[in-house]
Amino acid sequence: MPEIARVTAAMLTDPAFAALDVHPFTGSFGRRYYPAVFGDKRRDESFAVTEQGKPLLLVPCALGEGALDHYGLPARFFPRAGLAQAELAETVEAALDHIGALAAGSNRVTLRDDAGADAPSALGETCRKRGYAFVPHVDGYADLTGGEAGLRKTLRKRFKSFLNWGKDNLNLEIFTRDNADNTLFQRYQEFHFAVAGRTTRPQVSWDIMADWIAAGHGELILGSLEGKLVAGIMVVDGVSAAYYASGVNDRSRFDKPLAHWPMWLSMLHARERGMALFDFGDLPLEGAASAKEVNIGYFKRGFVTDTKNWTAWTWNKQPGTRVPA
Repeated sequence: MPEIARVTAAMLTDPAFAALDVHPFTGSFGRRYYPAVFGDKRRDESFAVTEQGKPLLLVPCALGEGALDHYGLPARFFPRAGLAQAELAETVEAALDHIGALAAGSNRVTLRDDAGADAPSALGETCRKRGYAFVPHVDGYADLTGGEAGLRKTLRKRFKSFLNWGKDNLNLEIFTRDNADNTLFQRYQEFHFAVAGRTTRPQVSWDIMADWIAAGHGELILGSLEGKLVAGIMVVDGVSAAYYASGVNDRSRFDKPLAHWPMWLSMLHARERGMALFDFGDLPLEGAASAKEVNIGYFKRGFVTDTKNWTAWTWNKQPGTRVPA
């Protein structure tokens, strides 16, 4: 029978679980960044399902504030590469049993299934049987392997003039390993605060982002117009996937296409750093998110080369109920 163990450093570096480090969320960056953001509000409860000491499935997750997830994101399951389907199904059952025990006092469990709600998967089938609800999502990606020519094939047509405007009018400064000038990063942080009107996360989390980029795993592009900072885009890398982590624009200058040229360059530069994929994140549909989030999603859709459906399986506590096991 499968057993539950704590995730060890050896498991994290096991080539059979190389998928963990593909994306910065679940890779080395995420393992430093998210605990810093949440502090003592969440505690790491990542676990492995093992058989005779051999890890079959890793589940990075955290518990706190009445929820079990991955620091506010749906927790993901990472099976050992090449695991047989029958063995995977049994392993997923054991993982959900453990999640039920972990989250016994929680109000919510959220899990990510990279299959769509109508696509069969071991996780989806088991969650469905246990009464989890599902919410469909769409993520946007850009395939970087075809270079600039490949990206231009799906670029929204009217964006081409916006790129030209940005190239001609914006003065860019870039914080990277080759130019790790902390004053640039500090300017972006101050700009972010001014636009958001509040501090959104602890200083140590900003420091981790700066250190990660300065080590060569991403970049920060700042765009100025008429001597004033008006746009900023931050990208962080995993092993082969870059993520659009943060973007801020001067809302008083929305009559100008401020973000298009920096975004385009961030995609090209990610390819130069060896990334194969650029992840734009969630693309919410109208009626499923705020107007602001839908508008941001529409902007991102103009750059994507492909979309992927995935499912958030959720359990929300009702009076007198417990996590299904």
